[in-house]
Amino acid sequence: MDINIKSAIIHFLANEFKLEPETITKDLQFQDLGLSQAQVQDLLGRMQDALSFDLPEDKASDIVTIEDLFRVIDP
Repeated sequence: MDINIKSAIIHFLANEFKLEPETITKDLQFQDLGLSQAQVQDLLGRMQDALSFDLPEDKASDIVTIEDLFRVIDP
């Protein structure tokens, strides 16, 4: 995976949740951001549209952490 997409994801999340980018670590769980599973799916969809990457639908439910997202985008 291009390092730029990882950076773009981190900055997207930082902006979305009004956090400093350095607080978005690969171990951060989306649940820690106060999101339900449905909200995570919505966020992932908006992120795909904004950042132009593809997320296999069958893998979306496996995403719990930022690292999971990176792994699904670039196995």
